[in-house]
Amino acid sequence: MWPKIKRRALFGLLLAFTAAFCASRALAQQPAPPVIIIADINQILRDAKAAKDVQVQLDKAMMGYSKAVTAQENELQKMRDELERQRATLAPDAFSARARAYQQRFDSLDRSVQANRQAMQQSYNDAMTKVESTALQIVAEIAAERKANLVLTRAAVLFEADGLDITAEVTKRLDAKLPSLAVNLPKLDNPAGQPPAAKP
Repeated sequence: MWPKIKRRALFGLLLAFTAAFCASRALAQQPAPPVIIIADINQILRDAKAAKDVQVQLDKAMMGYSKAVTAQENELQKMRDELERQRATLAPDAFSARARAYQQRFDSLDRSVQANRQAMQQSYNDAMTKVESTALQIVAEIAAERKANLVLTRAAVLFEADGLDITAEVTKRLDAKLPSLAVNLPKLDNPAGQPPAAKP
């Protein structure tokens, strides 16, 4: 058997080796220090040429439709005013028939407007999803270039050092990659195509 002193020395050496080994394992398992970049996706989607192009196309499509709706609303208002004037002179059955015709026209126009608004909103959402997807791809490209392992939205940041915000760079690359975008516009119902108002 080893003398007592040698066993203690050997045990101490074993403990030191074990501690050093565990420390090296712990260091090896620690994640890499964060390399952070910041992007404001909302600002990108406001400033990008493609996003503005989408809005212009939708505004143009809605302009003509809104005029047609306004014309139909004016016709309905005239129809209602005429009904009110004739309330005292029309027979009850005749008045009820014309009131029903007015209500049917009103309800039909309302349904048409609601359906067209939903269709236009869906077209807008689809187009902006394409713009956003392209922007996120560019964010990922810049993150790879800078070897960033963490991307934060600007809204989550209280303080930032210079050079971390890539919003302007993303917008610039997005404008170059996707300067415009054709919107798949729905075929809007033409409210002017409704039957004319009943004559008194």
